[in-house]
Amino acid sequence: MHVWPLIIFTLLIQSSVGITLFTTLILISGADKLSAREKHRLALPAMLTAFIAGALGLIVSTAHLGYPLNALHALSHFSSSWLSREIVFASGYLAALGLATLIALLTKRVIALLMVIAVATGAVDIFCMSAIYVHASVVTWMHFNTYVMFGGTALTLGAVSGLWTLAARPLLAWGTVRRLAVMSIGVLIAVTVLRLLVQPVYGNYLASLGGADLMTFPHQPLEAYGQMAVTRFVAWALLIAGVCVTALCLHTQRFSRLRLLAGAVLILIAEVMLRFNFFSIQ
Repeated sequence: MHVWPLIIFTLLIQSSVGITLFTTLILISGADKLSAREKHRLALPAMLTAFIAGALGLIVSTAHLGYPLNALHALSHFSSSWLSREIVFASGYLAALGLATLIALLTKRVIALLMVIAVATGAVDIFCMSAIYVHASVVTWMHFNTYVMFGGTALTLGAVSGLWTLAARPLLAWGTVRRLAVMSIGVLIAVTVLRLLVQPVYGNYLASLGGADLMTFPHQPLEAYGQMAVTRFVAWALLIAGVCVTALCLHTQRFSRLRLLAGAVLILIAEVMLRFNFFSIQ
């Protein structure tokens, strides 16, 4: 289906930014007592994962431009085009993250400043990515729910990756690990609640359009949205279940990696289904 490149591209880029964000938070707020080599061991797997995901996302993104060289043409409209801005900031994000990862591989040192620059650039990229669809001609996208969805996905998948980093690399003192894990779980729960609270507002917005004559090629978006109701319900149910299971992964003195893995799988499936719903109603 033509929507899959968009699904894969947006999820990969957003997950990459989320992983970079939480890796940076762990380095800055929890690893101050670690040596340079210990910070390298703690952060490098997540950095590599984020860079590979981001690189693959940019490669896949060329599939929906029709012709890969169209990306070069899009860059010429930075002042007026959200697509041009998204390409520039995505490239800047990947460049900063790639440089930080390369330095870490060669010198076994993590440059926190480069990670912070990557996070800031990545956050702007996600905003631009959201704005592309908010300013498109599809009424089901023209709502701040799009910003909440894209940003929420980055924070959700980033929080899960942060928990996995803490569980898989037991280099920090347990008190620090627990504090960072509670923070990650708190973000995961808060973002999920926010996304759920926005849904009734989004539903009211769509209901207000019900009487309008809205037609978007190749079908009516509101009709398509209604047809995806079961998919949305299952996706939200899986997301809530995944968040609950993930929140229970933290024990008194250890992680339950099985619960963390199960929760992560449920969350990932839910994010794919929600993104499929988003792009299937165009």
